Amino acid sequence: MEKTQKFLITWEVCWTPDDSEDERKVYTETIEEFDEDDGVESVEDFLEVSEEMFEDDRFDPESTVDQYLEEGGDVNIEYVKICDEDDNELWRDPDYKGE
Repeated sequence: MEKTQKFLITWEVCWTPDDSEDERKVYTETIEEFDEDDGVESVEDFLEVSEEMFEDDRFDPESTVDQYLEEGGDVNIEYVKICDEDDNELWRDPDYKGE
């Protein structure tokens, strides 16, 4: 099946380890590819269907965060920046101050 869209997504991964009260926060990037079945041809399409994709366990950026994998705990994941495959910024959370 042909891919229709590819995004470089910056994720905010926050968690509180089981043995701590201190919240941890790390930013990580993944390259996400969407095919025609996903219905994602633009950033607007992604924003519309991303919640459903999360529920379907489509994304797992926490799997690249060694500290989270070692500590465990409840995790919260949010996308904070979306770029096209040429690294042109398409969308940014207004609260995200990173590069």
